[in-house]
Amino acid sequence: MNPTDDQHLRQRLHEDLGALEISPAPVLRVTGRGQGIRVRRRALAAGTAILATLAVVAAAQFNGPAAAPSVTLNQPNPAAPGGVFASGTADGKRWTLAVRNIAAAPGTHRCLPAVMFNGHNGDGLFKVIRRTPTFGNPAFLAHVPGFPGVGAVFTQVAPGETRLVGTSPDGRSISARAVQVRACGTTFNLAGFAFAQRHPPAEIATYGRFGLGDGLVVNIGTITSLFGPTAPGIWANLDKSRSDIAASQARHPIGTGTVSGQIWHIWASLGLYGQCYHAAMRTPGHGRGQLTECVPVAAPPRTAELTVVPVSSAQAQLPGYAGLVSPRTAYAYASLSDGTTHRVVPVRVAGRAYIAIVGPAGCQLTSLSLFDASGHLFANVGKFTQPIPGLPQRHG
Repeated sequence: MNPTDDQHLRQRLHEDLGALEISPAPVLRVTGRGQGIRVRRRALAAGTAILATLAVVAAAQFNGPAAAPSVTLNQPNPAAPGGVFASGTADGKRWTLAVRNIAAAPGTHRCLPAVMFNGHNGDGLFKVIRRTPTFGNPAFLAHVPGFPGVGAVFTQVAPGETRLVGTSPDGRSISARAVQVRACGTTFNLAGFAFAQRHPPAEIATYGRFGLGDGLVVNIGTITSLFGPTAPGIWANLDKSRSDIAASQARHPIGTGTVSGQIWHIWASLGLYGQCYHAAMRTPGHGRGQLTECVPVAAPPRTAELTVVPVSSAQAQLPGYAGLVSPRTAYAYASLSDGTTHRVVPVRVAGRAYIAIVGPAGCQLTSLSLFDASGHLFANVGKFTQPIPGLPQRHG
């Protein structure tokens, strides 16, 4: 099974099993003030993927000679300057969890809140519903690019809850204070922390003025790796809201065209599964092929940030590219290795500017030139190999 199939399987299981309810499970259970809270199987599936990953990583760390990184957690600033609600160090390297607007450039009317680890590797924020346990819908980042041996978790805690405490299987605990962050017209009560993967949290619980709120307990010993590891930089969410899942799976068309008689389409979706691109191609009389590629959620780039998305049919596979360009971009010229240049107009979804490019088999994208609404070239990405029609090769 390739990574794309694995991502698709985990997403389908997350959706399809969501309608089923189970009694308290041997793997995952929720404890509250005097009563249990039933957990949907969708949360179990997501929790299995999260904690299986953490368990596998932890086992690898225990078996290896390397020591666990030293991870610290600072006392948060209640004012949450810059949207920061948690921070600390990992082996002396600073880390932060902060809320950012990932919709568009600062100062625009578009707003889409997300939690970012050091300004990268984001996870979209959805407002929790009333029936959600006090620990909210936790999200785990099992593999943090640039921080080997470190993971992270954050969640929205209920009003009145002041602390989120994580406890590892060996009894080690870390306590994070909840901080109110105002973003996109909504107030989020957030708490989170980073942790050494050798000591992943086996339980997280909320505490308030009346003591223990709700706790999420996980028996790591019974977890299997059925759902596979989470891709680096992508958060694994326990959000079981049907509306949040539907919003995350909603596909928005960002490009279509024809290459050698084959019709291709690329869509984008954004939410609980990361930033995902879905490609399909149809050859008349020979059916169609589909593929999904998910990457970490990023803020709008200053120039461009593209992902390789192969586009397949029953007969061929073509090189495809999809991703974000600067919100300033009105149009772009893409140069391919076959010597052709193509004009591309971004498609805007929730303030984010997307483009999609597909070339003939065996070709590669060699450069991308970005123009603003006034027709000014403001960025060249890659090696500029072909002149833009009607313009000099270099333009200030």
